[in-house]
Amino acid sequence: MTVDADQFLKRFQFTKKNYRDVYPALESSIVGSQVDKTVIVVGASQGIGKAIALAFAKASAKNLIIAGRSLAELEAAKSEILKINETCNVLVASVDATSEADVQKLERTVRDTFGHADILINNSGQWSSRGNIDEVNVNAWWGDFELNIKGTYLTTQSFLRLLPKSSQGSIITVGSLASNLVFPGNSSYVLTKLALNRFNEFIALENPNVHAVVFHPGSVLTPSMEDLEGFKLFALDSPELAGAFAVYLTTERAKYLNGKYASVNWDVEELEARREDIVSKGFFTEELKGVFSSVN
Repeated sequence: MTVDADQFLKRFQFTKKNYRDVYPALESSIVGSQVDKTVIVVGASQGIGKAIALAFAKASAKNLIIAGRSLAELEAAKSEILKINETCNVLVASVDATSEADVQKLERTVRDTFGHADILINNSGQWSSRGNIDEVNVNAWWGDFELNIKGTYLTTQSFLRLLPKSSQGSIITVGSLASNLVFPGNSSYVLTKLALNRFNEFIALENPNVHAVVFHPGSVLTPSMEDLEGFKLFALDSPELAGAFAVYLTTERAKYLNGKYASVNWDVEELEARREDIVSKGFFTEELKGVFSSVN
C-alpha cells in the first residue's frame, strides 16, 4: 500500500501553496524585525527550539535568553547564535519548566540582566506517554501534562510579569496539528496540544497588550521523534521553517493571527490576503476548526 507523505499537510491545508522549508516571502518578512527585542526561548537546546533561537538571531534580536534542561546543549546553541549574530547578548539558563522555583529564578535573572522581556517562545514539550489508556503508566501519561501544560503555564505567567503593562509583547506557543486528531495510543499528547490551543485564546483575551499565537511547527524529525517509525515518512519539514515562522508570528504583519492557531506550512502571503476573513469570521479558533480545508 502506498502512503501519501503529504496526507496530513493536505488534510489541514488552508492556503493553495504549502511549504516544507523556508521560502523567500517568509524569509524577507522577518529580516531585521527583532532589533532591540529581548526574546526568551524555552526548550531551546535542540531541534525546533534551537532553530527558533537561531532564527531570532538572524532577525537581529538584541537579547536572547535560551532556556532548557541541558546546559551543554544550550552552550553549543549559544555558540551557533553568536556565529550568526555576534552582537546579540545571549543568556543561557538551565531550567526545568515544570519547577516553579526554576522558572522564578529565570524570571529574576532576566529582570536583573535585561529589565524586561518582549517575546516568549513556549517550546517545552514532550511525547513520552505512548500506549492505549488501559495499558500506559499513569505517571508517564500525566508527565506529558506536567511539562506541556504546567510548564507552559509557569513560563507564560512569569513572562507576563516581565512584560510592562504599557508595552506590547508576544507569546508564541509551539502546538501541533495532532490537536485536531484522535488516534490510538497518544491520548496524553493530543489532549495537551488541544489544551494549548484554548490556553492561547485565554492569553490573548486576558492580556490586550499581548499578541498570542499557537502554531504547528511542521512534521520535523527531532531527536524526541526518531523512535516513531510511522512518523518518519511524514517528517519532511525543516526545523528552519518553524524558526522563521515563529519570528514572523511576532511581527506587526501577523497581528491578524492574535489568539489563533496557524501552521508553518501555510503561505504567509495568501494568509495576509485573507486577513479580513480570518479576523471577522473567527478562523483558527477551537470553535471553527472546519476552515482548515477551505482552500479556494
